[in-house]
Formats: sequence, C-alpha cells, structure tokens
Amino acid sequence: MVVLNYKDNRNIKKDVKALFLSAFPKDERPPAYYFFSSALKETNNIYAFYEKEAFIGFIQLTTFKDICYVFFLAVKKELRCQGWGSKILSWIKEFQKDKVILLCYEEVDEKYKDNEARIKRRDFYIKKNGFKSNHLKTNEFGVIFETCIYGNHFVPFEDYVEIFVLGFSEYAREHIKRAD
Repeated sequence: MVVLNYKDNRNIKKDVKALFLSAFPKDERPPAYYFFSSALKETNNIYAFYEKEAFIGFIQLTTFKDICYVFFLAVKKELRCQGWGSKILSWIKEFQKDKVILLCYEEVDEKYKDNEARIKRRDFYIKKNGFKSNHLKTNEFGVIFETCIYGNHFVPFEDYVEIFVLGFSEYAREHIKRAD
C-alpha cells in the first residue's frame, strides 16, 4: 500500500475530493475548498492510499498534544468490506503509535432509520479494530456523534473541542457541545 500526503503531492486532490463528496453527507463535512485548505495547517494532514496505481481511500488526521484525531476516513464504495479500512487503521496505529487515536461515528440509537448502518460502523471500529468507547457524545452542527479511542487514556471534552477547532477553525467552537 502506497501512502501519499496532500502537502507533498497535490495530485491526490482529484481522487480524494470525489470520494470526500460522495462518502460523507453534506451536514457532516465542511465545504471541499475548506477541507483542502485546512490540510495545509501544521496540525492537519490528508493522506491518500493506493494499491499499485489504484486509489483505495483517504484519511484526514489532526494532532493535538498526544492525540491523533481521525476526522475523516473513507474507502471507495466498490472496495469496502475487503479489509482496506482495517489496513488504513493499522497504518494510523503504527504511524501515530505514540498517540491516542481518537475518532467518532454517528450516534447509535433505534430512533434513527439507518441505525443498522450505524451499528456496523461502530462495530467496525470497536469489535473489529480494537477501539473502545471514549464515553463522550458530541453534538457537532446538530449531528450527534459517539467517540472512541485506541490508546492508553480517554480524551476529555475540552481537548476534543480544541481538536475540532484545529480541524475546522475557531468558528467551529460555537457549534460543538456535549451530547451526553
């Protein structure tokens, strides 16, 4: 698997942008221009994954203190359920082995029509890839998320907010709240 960083190789933008726009609902992602410009900050990176010449997927990472937050992780639709997501998570765990890996997924609750898909996402992280609940739910721009970690300590809400601001800008501070 070949890993390319957007800061070093802007040619990945076309592949990443198409997947970014198709994989994430509009209410769960910033505008694409902001997504790419924020990746130029020192604390933020976009990595694209390729097998030979074929694009597999991408991640956006933000680091803060000893925490690495996975803002976005996506695998091309036709390649899902083939182990690529787990390979990408394994790469993150090795690449950021000195950090707690933090990520979130949409809240799991029977009130949602897509709850089965939400359960599958949660189980992918927790049951299949060794993450554990961070015991923190957030309301981000009106969408409720649950957080999970891979590492040796929980991440408090205050640090989560600072990571969120690094990823999205100071504007985001007023749009994130505890949900639990």
